Amino acid sequence: MLKESELAGSKSMKKVLILNGSPTGDKGNCAQWIKGLVKIFGKQAEVEVVHLAKTSYGPGLRKKLESASGLFFVTGTYWDSWGSPLQKLMEDMTELEGSAAFMGKPAAVFVLMHSVGGKGVLSRLQGALSTMGFLIPPMSGMVYSLVSDIALKSPSSHAKDFWQKEDAELIVENFLKACDLQVTWTTWPVDKKDPRRKWLK
Repeated sequence: MLKESELAGSKSMKKVLILNGSPTGDKGNCAQWIKGLVKIFGKQAEVEVVHLAKTSYGPGLRKKLESASGLFFVTGTYWDSWGSPLQKLMEDMTELEGSAAFMGKPAAVFVLMHSVGGKGVLSRLQGALSTMGFLIPPMSGMVYSLVSDIALKSPSSHAKDFWQKEDAELIVENFLKACDLQVTWTTWPVDKKDPRRKWLK
């Protein structure tokens, strides 16, 4: 967690937007994980949660994306990919690629899974977000699984090799530090007219 002196030195209260990409919305494991994240942030930031299963992309959500200091993406693992509500958002918010809304804005990613597939989802999602213009801070993503949750309930000398719930605190810390970075980033040219227009003849 950030020390009080570090918090006092921060420029202003951060506005953090947490996006739940799970199809189960506010009822499932991702929603439960997000409750833990909100507790970690405490008074360190102003946090808003959006359950994408219940929210369509439009002016309201776009304004939230634009005004946030940084974003947290939370999703389960569904047939080796992220949740369909998150996929829909990624497609819809393509218009913001390389814009001031995303350029250099920190993004953290949490992926939940039963047993396998989550690490691939984490890596691909971070890659896509980076290409859109987001900043991926060091150690700002993790996968937590049902298998780990069960295994960590038994003492083991290998426990440190598993991602654990407590690792979310480190991710929040790195994320908040990244929010204070002031860099003038350069973006490549992006087709702003109609990225969906037909090109195959």
